Amino acid sequence: MGDQVDFQVHLSRRFSQAGAGVVGAVVAIRMLVLPVSSGVRLVDALMAALAVCIGFVLLRLPAAWERYRQAASVLGAVGLALVAAVGFRAAAGELPDFTVLAAVTFTAILVGLDTDAPRNSSARTIASLTRAPWPFAVAAAGAVVAIFVALWLTTAPRSSGLAALIVTVIGMTGIKLLAVGGTERSLAGLDSETRRGHVYATLGRRLGVARDVTSVAAAVLEACREIFPGTSTGMVLINDPADGLLKSPGTFLSSSGVGSGGPAYELAPGEGLGGAVFVAERAEIWPTTLSASMAQASLRETNRVRLRRSKLGFIRSAIGAPLRLDGATIGAILLTSDRQEHAWDEEDAPIIEALADEAARAIERARRHEDEMGRAQLDAVTGMPTRPQLLAVIDKELARASRLEGTLALIMADVDGFGELNDRWGHDAGNEVLVSFAAVLRSILRREDSAARFGADEFVCVLPGADREQAGAVAARILQRFAADTSADQRIGRSGATASAGIAVYPSDSQEVAGLLEVATQQLAAAKASHELTGRSRLLRRVRDPAPS
Repeated sequence: MGDQVDFQVHLSRRFSQAGAGVVGAVVAIRMLVLPVSSGVRLVDALMAALAVCIGFVLLRLPAAWERYRQAASVLGAVGLALVAAVGFRAAAGELPDFTVLAAVTFTAILVGLDTDAPRNSSARTIASLTRAPWPFAVAAAGAVVAIFVALWLTTAPRSSGLAALIVTVIGMTGIKLLAVGGTERSLAGLDSETRRGHVYATLGRRLGVARDVTSVAAAVLEACREIFPGTSTGMVLINDPADGLLKSPGTFLSSSGVGSGGPAYELAPGEGLGGAVFVAERAEIWPTTLSASMAQASLRETNRVRLRRSKLGFIRSAIGAPLRLDGATIGAILLTSDRQEHAWDEEDAPIIEALADEAARAIERARRHEDEMGRAQLDAVTGMPTRPQLLAVIDKELARASRLEGTLALIMADVDGFGELNDRWGHDAGNEVLVSFAAVLRSILRREDSAARFGADEFVCVLPGADREQAGAVAARILQRFAADTSADQRIGRSGATASAGIAVYPSDSQEVAGLLEVATQQLAAAKASHELTGRSRLLRRVRDPAPS
């Protein structure tokens, strides 16, 4: 991208120099064909030769001197003005259109002078180009105008008058300002397009083969850190259609890099910095500590507690952009800095918006991929998720429970004597029993709960935020409902199908997925053993949770 900018600026400079050369050639030819004395012709020829030499040096500046190009341009412009003044002064008596040619020549010198100001951010691509310091360039432009004024006052015909000089100088200045404005607009547009291209290239490289939403969010945050090095923390928030809240997909950007953790926000639209970006539907910048604190004042107490627990640095400035897709806002990106105020300015707004738009498309692709994979992995008999999906859900909910310092309960249940049931009543009847059990799970579990077929006749339920007592009550309802439904069914009622269940709770039983599943399996086996002793299905559960270790 930087090479493209260099080429565009180099091409623009070449066009400017070519234009000045054309004007200089026309004026030189006009002056050299005048019927003047040999002395005047010799002076004009020498001045034209000097002008050609100066132009050649500027065009063919040695590579070692390239970093001094703008300084050379400033000195060259002043030198050309002096050469032109001497040439015009020598031929003034025989030059009928003196004022017109002088005005055109000095205007060309003024327009060709490189007065581009350096950009104010080292992060900009254009800023990598070495530019003449703005005060020196302005002083050089003033020197060119002063030389022109001195030439006019000492050489122009009396009929020209002071008013004509003032109008000419104002016109020259106006033309120069128009040229500067056009150049700045062109460079600003080029700068913006270059940075957008950099955003797309960076995000594309970071995304790689990421397919799930969490991996895509992590790649987006990695790209944010690369594009905005001043970022201290960052998060991607995605709107959950189930409750309308903005939630993190489980990844967070901190000073140590992208990983899990961070505030477990569940922001309502308009709440805090992230909610404000979501509602505004455009990039928002909070340049100071005061402005960021005022936006954070709308946080609910639960989110304030989560923010304090995360022990993040004080927010000194922040920037955010909505995740927009086909006219709808599906979430937000939020970046903060605890190092400095004014870490971002208005020029960063379109950049983060471009990044957010591309991120929204990537997140939507990941959602579709997850949906397609979910449908492909649904159990053919019960229509429920299968073991791989269940493990991913448990892992995600376990991380969430860890962030919130909450609980997570697993219920592992299976149909008692399922093998014997299949042998006696046939596989069709066995499948109907499994379908009936899946229907019971769907009817009893909450919206935030999950369930999957874990084995031949095993099912696992995931209950976020539930403790042992709550999980026991849910399991009891499941077993009771299943027994009632199967007994009432005309086809499978005679099978007398019952079920057993075991429970494991995070963090008291284990803090790992494998450990929780192992405990739930052991509890299920104990329940089934108890069933064999009593002659009826039972749920084995502890009355009280042991103290967390």
